[in-house]
Amino acid sequence: MNLVHFEAKWAEILCLVCVSFLLTVVYGEQRFIQEPENTTAKHGESVILSCKVADRRGTVQWTKDGFGLGTDEELQGFSRYRMEVDDSDGVYNLHIQPVLVEDDAVYQCQVGGAEGERHLKSASAKLTVHFPPKDSDDQVYLDKLSPMETTAGSPVRITCEAGLSTPASTIKWLMDGKDSVPGSQVNTTKLPQHDSILVAVKSRLDLTPERKHHEANISCQVSHKSLEVPIIRTLVMLVKYPPEVKISVDSAKIKENDDVKFTCNAEGNPPELRYRWEVNDVGVVGDQTTQYIMNRIQRESNGARVACLVSNSIGTTKAEHTLSVEYAPRFKKEPTDIDEDEGKSVTLTCDIDGNPPPEIVWLHQEGKKVINLGAKLTLTVSPDTVGIYHCRAGVTGFPEESRSMRVYMRGAPQVTPIEEQFGLEGDTVEVECNIQSIPRPSEVVWSKNRHKIDPNESRYNVLQETTPSGVKNTLIIYDARPDDFGVYNCTAKNGYGSHTSEIELKRQQSLPLVTTLVAIIGGIVFLIVVVLIIVLFKKKGKGYKDSGLEKHSMRSSDRSSTHDSVLKVDTRTATGSDLSPSEDDDYSSHDDWDTNESTVANARRHHDHFRYSAGDFSEPMFSPKQENANNNSGGYVQYVDYSRDYNPPPPPLNYNRNSSCSTGPPLNNVDPRYSAAYGNPYLRVPSSARSAQNIYGSTGGIEYGIMPPGAGTTHSSDTGSTPQNLYAVGALQNLNNNLNNMTVSSNSNTYGHIGQSRNNLRSSANTNNHYIMVPQTDSRHGVHGTHI
Repeated sequence: MNLVHFEAKWAEILCLVCVSFLLTVVYGEQRFIQEPENTTAKHGESVILSCKVADRRGTVQWTKDGFGLGTDEELQGFSRYRMEVDDSDGVYNLHIQPVLVEDDAVYQCQVGGAEGERHLKSASAKLTVHFPPKDSDDQVYLDKLSPMETTAGSPVRITCEAGLSTPASTIKWLMDGKDSVPGSQVNTTKLPQHDSILVAVKSRLDLTPERKHHEANISCQVSHKSLEVPIIRTLVMLVKYPPEVKISVDSAKIKENDDVKFTCNAEGNPPELRYRWEVNDVGVVGDQTTQYIMNRIQRESNGARVACLVSNSIGTTKAEHTLSVEYAPRFKKEPTDIDEDEGKSVTLTCDIDGNPPPEIVWLHQEGKKVINLGAKLTLTVSPDTVGIYHCRAGVTGFPEESRSMRVYMRGAPQVTPIEEQFGLEGDTVEVECNIQSIPRPSEVVWSKNRHKIDPNESRYNVLQETTPSGVKNTLIIYDARPDDFGVYNCTAKNGYGSHTSEIELKRQQSLPLVTTLVAIIGGIVFLIVVVLIIVLFKKKGKGYKDSGLEKHSMRSSDRSSTHDSVLKVDTRTATGSDLSPSEDDDYSSHDDWDTNESTVANARRHHDHFRYSAGDFSEPMFSPKQENANNNSGGYVQYVDYSRDYNPPPPPLNYNRNSSCSTGPPLNNVDPRYSAAYGNPYLRVPSSARSAQNIYGSTGGIEYGIMPPGAGTTHSSDTGSTPQNLYAVGALQNLNNNLNNMTVSSNSNTYGHIGQSRNNLRSSANTNNHYIMVPQTDSRHGVHGTHI
């Protein structure tokens, strides 16, 4: 039975399965063809969540965050919710309009199970609702009003707040439309609402204002995903700041002695600015303006700090400029010689300053090869390295500077004396000994004949003078005696050794000092006297010249500069410096005198025998016309009118300058004061001997005649109505004999007469001689020469 019952049961089950299978094959199983997806919607918009079911058997409903919304198409209790159903297509979409913030949730489409059917649940779909902040002053705002006044250096905080939104808004700070605000710090905080997904956002901008923030637009930009254009709130920041200062220089390159102008450029708020200048933190005296001038800037100003300080009500700002002055190289410390033992190392230093830094080179001795560069030279002392080293420093655009220094090698002294030296007996004698010694000699010993000389003795003394390479030692001997002359030994010693050399002191043969001095002084005095005489002669010659005389009487002299044209008159110097010419002495000459030179020279030599000293005559001899001649002084011969004593020849018919027998203007047109006879005792003749036709001698050739003072009275033959020629034809032939007959009378106080017989004079064919010439004689003390 049981077996039959079991088999029947299984047959029933099998029938049921078959029926179900048949039903499934005919109708199919319910399933989701389309399930809802995550969706984002903006607040106030509408949204549709999709749900499509095939072979639905059960009931369809939507759930929100697991809470069923109902199965009716018009969902009761949810006025904004509606299920859109299309059974033929199996569509069961959830439509929400408008979407609100509270609609932000997770939604699911479910299908209830039927007989033989299972319960279906779709995938969960997240509906995100965006709620942007409102663009209103109460929702998005800054906590500071514009413009915002600040002070540089004083920290400020600006807050920007964005109202409720979901998701939370984003806040960004801008300055003049550019991202971020320099020098600021931003702190942003989200403020969620209780039992709401809405969130408020607050952002704080912490800033220390500076000059760059003045008049800047500080903006708070609120962004949200639902906002196409961000919400911006802006304020203008006004910053009071101390001056910003910059210094400019009018020259890019400054050289020593230049004038430099500095200009201070400053800007501040408030704009009322005050200026002050400083140099190396020391205030500049004087008016303070935007410019400062340093006149003739010197090298000491190199590296100086020139500062401009500008102040306003907010504060003071300082700007500095460091000077760079270019200048020629100059040694800060003069180099010194150096000495060291052989093999030791020494360093030579060239301590020189220049801007730009000078280029320094080293040369050795007279070589032109550069042996080192730089301010220092290190070398090892040896015979090859000793000597002179030259340090040269150059700066572009300036003259080169150089110095020399010596390197000495220490060793025993070397005596290099002057082997032969001289001195005078009885005089103070010096014996010199030159010593080359590095280091300086510790002792110098003098000896003679192997006997050491004690410098402490009264007759001796020793002087020592330092030289670059050693010393010069001098032995001084007072009141030298004969035995002091001879050979001396000079010995020098130092820590390295000693050296001796011989010096021979010889007696000097020379003129006595007094004789030498007298000779020198005498020569100087003689030279001075000669110069004075020449000067006096020239001055007196100018004093006796006359334009008429030069015009009419010196024509022949102009033609022949080789003939003598100077008349020298010897006068004696009386006790009162009076000069008195002799009336009867007469000399005449002519520029055209053609007598040979030997004859004239012989005459001059004989004439030199007849010189007169100041003591030869006690009283001068004057012509009766010289009434006031005794008042003469200084060698000047006063004017005496001799025009009455002679009659000049009549003027010729013509005048030819080039003719030796000139017939031009005669001397009778010349003032007698300027004639050759005036003031010259040797050129005047007695009135009895004068003739209008022959007083001037011959012009056929210059004749030389000498008339003794008494010639006018002793020769009676000359007093006829027509006297013979004053100067006879034979004057030249008998000149030497006649000059020997001249005598000097000292007892009669008269001038010496030059005796010559007028009968011995020879006549000339022409009586129109214009010039008078006498032989030149040497001047002596007390004798004055007058040039005409």
